[in-house]
Amino acid sequence: MTTHALQFTLEAVDDSAVVGQSFLAVDGAGAPAVAYVIGTAAGAAVRVARRHNGHWTHEDTGGFPAGDDVRISLSFDSGGVPHVAYRDGDSGNAIFGTRRDDGWSLEAIPTQAGLFVRSAADVSMQIEPNLNDPPFADTPTVGYRDAFHGDSAAVARKIGGSWQISDVDAPSDARTGLSLAFDNSAGLRLAYFQGFDDGSPVIPQPLKLAQEEVSDAEDAHPPTFVNGVIDPDMRAAESVSMARGLFSKVLVAYADVRTRTVRAWSSSVGTEPRIEVVAEGNDANGPRFPSAAGDPHQTLFIAYLDDGQVVLARRGPAGWTSQPVATGDGWPSLEFGKDGTAHLAYGTGTLMYARGTVSPG
Repeated sequence: MTTHALQFTLEAVDDSAVVGQSFLAVDGAGAPAVAYVIGTAAGAAVRVARRHNGHWTHEDTGGFPAGDDVRISLSFDSGGVPHVAYRDGDSGNAIFGTRRDDGWSLEAIPTQAGLFVRSAADVSMQIEPNLNDPPFADTPTVGYRDAFHGDSAAVARKIGGSWQISDVDAPSDARTGLSLAFDNSAGLRLAYFQGFDDGSPVIPQPLKLAQEEVSDAEDAHPPTFVNGVIDPDMRAAESVSMARGLFSKVLVAYADVRTRTVRAWSSSVGTEPRIEVVAEGNDANGPRFPSAAGDPHQTLFIAYLDDGQVVLARRGPAGWTSQPVATGDGWPSLEFGKDGTAHLAYGTGTLMYARGTVSPG
């Protein structure tokens, strides 16, 4: 069997004291954009870069995020308007931002019953796909941990100018990761760790998956969720990423701090879910920061770090195979365009972009 490698071309996006994390999204025209963090005299700041006709433009949003421990989210609506979400560096609140004609507009999400703003963590956002099903088309949807309610998992959805709040899961002692994603039929899921301090030297942090329950298409009430443990053996988790826009599959990539392994939980219609080790670990690996994605043919991919290298893993019939992409140590972020092009952002101190196509033969 011949393995078709992805051939990448590399280019610099921004060398302005870029901090580690990034989040890449592809707009409706197939052009990549990256939300990322730069260091300024006033502190870390949120910036968005967009690529048009082979050139990158950069725009500061006016937002200041809290550290580098969770990804900023970036998503486009059907009109090509970019939106961001992140945890504010001063207040700890969940912030939602929209690019308007006169610049970026930022607002704190009222996390308590849609009325009161409280602190949040692990903010993850996506604009709901426009499938001609109002009132949900192009709805901003944000997953987060509600610090006011003991770090419980929740979802905020903005409909008609108002935020609606859904409880997803109970409080947790773990605040290590949460990832929200829609599939290509607008089915909503969250992957997250929920740990409880049971006195063990290392707190158990099982990986859980929550899924929105199907309701009447005209029901504008906040969604309800069912959840369950999908990997009960996790301890000391590092981060989690769920692939967006898949049809018949679900892919969750995550990393284990103890073993430094990159793991994948995946499921597809008609088969049993499976947990696989994508990349073995050792003391030299360092942080892995996996990013999950699927191409238009439903092939599963995970980008991750490996001791100063950005690596891309692909799930084939015989399992996962990996190829190095470039030198880098900042969080990679992977997404595929509708034409099958792989888009990858990562850091080296400079924000970098890699564009990949499948090699012939």
